[in-house]
Amino acid sequence: MKQKLDRLIKAKKKAALVDACSVSIEQAVRAVLTSIEGTVIDAKLKVKNEQAVWRMKLLTSGGRVKVYIDGRSGKILEAFREELPIRTDSLVIPAVIVAEHLQNLESTSV
Repeated sequence: MKQKLDRLIKAKKKAALVDACSVSIEQAVRAVLTSIEGTVIDAKLKVKNEQAVWRMKLLTSGGRVKVYIDGRSGKILEAFREELPIRTDSLVIPAVIVAEHLQNLESTSV
């Protein structure tokens, strides 16, 4: 019974969030892709600083980028590149270092 009530409460909160958002997911995706070249791999409607925002994750040539779009105006509020570590056994190597080394190898190959 409690699980059904919890799901109902979550659904009502999400519906209220959708009602507060005048920008559709399609509009948000278009706004992001006109500013940042890449592929949207995730999109969620969230609350950030007490306002409805679309959180998009993109895969770009430079790595993953997280973008927040205002749910009312469609303007990009914040965008930043996510640093993802690459695991090799128990050693963690930041993706930036791996990319630099790969680039160096490619430029020195004959």
